[in-house]
Amino acid sequence: MRDDYDIAIIGSGPGGYVAAIRAAQKGAKVALIEKGRLGGTCLNRGCIPTKALVRDAEVYRD
Repeated sequence: MRDDYDIAIIGSGPGGYVAAIRAAQKGAKVALIEKGRLGGTCLNRGCIPTKALVRDAEVYRD
């Protein structure tokens, strides 16, 4: 099986998934390559979940 793409984006972190969405909006056939969960570290384990936990802790503390 062979698929042809206009663009291949390696990494689905904050830059990769935005680039993939924008390219698709412009009509490109996009391959998004990620070794882990889509969204990368920041979306799944880093920035966003951490900020949510910090906010929850602040609410609990107050």
